[in-house]
Amino acid sequence: MATRALQTLSQGDKRLRASVLFAVAVEIAFLVFLTGFLFAHADPKGDGMEMVAVGAAFMLIFLPLSLPALILAKARRLLVVAAILAGLAAILYFAFWLEILDELHIQAAPWTQA
Repeated sequence: MATRALQTLSQGDKRLRASVLFAVAVEIAFLVFLTGFLFAHADPKGDGMEMVAVGAAFMLIFLPLSLPALILAKARRLLVVAAILAGLAAILYFAFWLEILDELHIQAAPWTQA
């Protein structure tokens, strides 16, 4: 049954679906990386508020954007909407990453400084 439904998709839809699934997988991997990164860079004498960032990323980016994109792509429906949601989530994750680096006072790479 699943192979018949996949055969009804055009070549472009198959590629778009695969792209959305790949983007969401990378976003999930970023959440796992972010958790480990924040554990490694948390202040041992602090209050642990650095870990709130993982919850914020999960609640404000993953649940409203990445998860619906994953569900739509798995259901093979509204692939353009799923692609837009996954793309918007990727942009927000990047902005969130830059904010985390700024909050933790981690300097930019030396080749980026003027």
